[in-house]
Amino acid sequence: MYRQVFIPSENNSAIPFFNIPQEWYGNEVEIIVFPVKNVEKTKIESQEEKLSKLCGAWVSEKSAEEIIADIYNSRSSGNTRIIEEL
Repeated sequence: MYRQVFIPSENNSAIPFFNIPQEWYGNEVEIIVFPVKNVEKTKIESQEEKLSKLCGAWVSEKSAEEIIADIYNSRSSGNTRIIEEL
């Protein structure tokens, strides 16, 4: 596949020159031209930045041990768990 993005102007409105690869000879090829949305590029976040945004997402008065015990008890007792508000 070949892809090239360019911005046409009054002085530069022709599709940029492209050499067809030899392995494509004898095959049908398709040229598609369409406008690309002008999306503002955002900063690429590292995995650590993504993870730090998730920290503190669950607010609870219970300790981690209490939450784990509640989960264990709900799975082993057959009772359904009570979902806390986030």
